Amino acid sequence: MKPRILLVDDQVSFCRHAKTILVGEGYETTLAHDAGQALEKLSGQSFDILVTDMKMPGMDGLALFMKARKMDSDISGIIMTAYGSISSAVDSIKQGVSDYIQKPFEPEVLLMTIEKTLRERRMIQEIHHLRQAVNQRYSYGNIIGKNHKMQDVFHLIEKVAPTASRVFITGETGVGKELVAKAIHFNSPRKNKPFVGINCGALSETLLETEMFGHEQGAFTGAARCKQGKFEYAHGGTLFLDEVGDISPALQVKLLRATQENAIERVGGNHSIDVDVRIISATNQDIQEKIKNRSFRMELFYRLNVVAIRIPPLRERIDDIPLLVNHFIQTLNRKFDKNIQGASTRAMKQLMQHNWPGNVRELENVLERAFVTTDGAVIDVVEFSHSFQRPVETENLYPVDTDIPFKIAMAMVQQRFEKSYLLETLKQCGGNVSKSSEKMELNPRTLWRKIKEYQIDRSEFTSQE
Repeated sequence: MKPRILLVDDQVSFCRHAKTILVGEGYETTLAHDAGQALEKLSGQSFDILVTDMKMPGMDGLALFMKARKMDSDISGIIMTAYGSISSAVDSIKQGVSDYIQKPFEPEVLLMTIEKTLRERRMIQEIHHLRQAVNQRYSYGNIIGKNHKMQDVFHLIEKVAPTASRVFITGETGVGKELVAKAIHFNSPRKNKPFVGINCGALSETLLETEMFGHEQGAFTGAARCKQGKFEYAHGGTLFLDEVGDISPALQVKLLRATQENAIERVGGNHSIDVDVRIISATNQDIQEKIKNRSFRMELFYRLNVVAIRIPPLRERIDDIPLLVNHFIQTLNRKFDKNIQGASTRAMKQLMQHNWPGNVRELENVLERAFVTTDGAVIDVVEFSHSFQRPVETENLYPVDTDIPFKIAMAMVQQRFEKSYLLETLKQCGGNVSKSSEKMELNPRTLWRKIKEYQIDRSEFTSQE
């Protein structure tokens, strides 16, 4: 299929001339002479690239591009601008426009810019398809992980889900223990029955007992009516006991009886109620230590711990961070109705070096904070609540994703290096291109081309001359 281009400019003769050139090069080209016409065309068909003049009567080119992106999130943009509006064109790059062309320009410049944008689109689409395949291969429900430890967790979930065995999940706060419990339930024969969760560490002993087992009318002051407990609500399904290590010794005895007899008694009641529930327990505590100091009953532990699943902390699976970042960015884009493309190399390096005391939950919060504060199309700066944590040592300067073909991965790393090298040299030379090209032993014309390609603003360094 021919690449489809929508060309928007209020100069009719220019549009006709440009269309002749583009059609001659094999591009399917549609013309519009103002934003209104362009939006009408966009509502009727899809385009690969929107090429638009920056200054037009009514809506300008950037505003048109932003509206086009809301209609089609995959469309690329090229802004045409006069010399005096270069700063506006640079700002448009930060809003997600692929490139800009300064008027007047030769036909070759337009063709080169379109071809460059199409190459970038093909690479992004290929990576996107690869990411989708990776996410399907390295996920289980809403749990993401390619690390071998997480693959072991997925394998265990797959094995235990179809059974009725009780599961005991351990892991630090924020690793996703409830997600694992839900993955087990919703991949089990009980998936059409209730999944009922209760945080045992958030309630007092008395309240937790009534929440678990329910109570009869008049069982205590204020018990004006009979109430079912979580065991009864979960009948036929799964009961998830989060932070089970916080249950009091007295309540542990009642829970042990319920697991032994598959029956419970309501508070204030005198008859047994049969219950059919699968119990999945979880804790972030050292349960063996609690057994040793006799604050947790050994026989209850053995009842609950038929199949043990340990979820590794995020610092033990740093290689999962790029996958998790991609997953959370997609989720946050939907939540905030934005179109953030990803995290920059600098931001990703920060994320990879953090110690993550709050694990995956902390990562999600850090990315949401960055989402709210960023103005561009890429997250470039992240802030941590636990800045005092020591960074994780990692051998790789850049995150390595072996599910991307070597050639594409190498090109991505090379681009990052080139841009970093150019920025540092220009900084040292105060933004002077002649001095920079001499220092780099690079042809000045090549350097100018790369400055434009990487959208480098030399004005950041001119004050240092």
